[in-house]
Amino acid sequence: MLHALYLLGTASFAASGVLAAHRALMAVDAVGLAVVTVIGARAAMDAQVTPVAVLILAVLTGVTGEVVRDVLRGEFPPLLLREEVYATAALAGAAAHLGLHRAGAPDTANTAVCAALVFALRLAAVFRDLDLPRLQGAPR
Repeated sequence: MLHALYLLGTASFAASGVLAAHRALMAVDAVGLAVVTVIGARAAMDAQVTPVAVLILAVLTGVTGEVVRDVLRGEFPPLLLREEVYATAALAGAAAHLGLHRAGAPDTANTAVCAALVFALRLAAVFRDLDLPRLQGAPR
């Protein structure tokens, strides 16, 4: 009996360890998404492209690493076809970066605010298990 309780406790501890490791990985992933999205937005604005191109390039820059990972792991559907809040967080950060830049915000503050926005949105989605709505009739 005591042995069974020990095994049950060990399994519970191992499961919580896996969950903690997964959440830590997601937090690091959120930092990467935030940094790379802001870098993409800044590079696009430095190239003096249109505002729509800034948004597109920032989001593509932000999500490219995740898409490559999904392809290499053979995950389907890839990130951009799932309902995860990932590209949406990058789009929000890119739009905020563009808006603050046009409003004349200092570059350092703009970068910090927008990276924090992407990071917060992605972490909120991960830790609160939030997803975008699924299209009706879309396959799982």
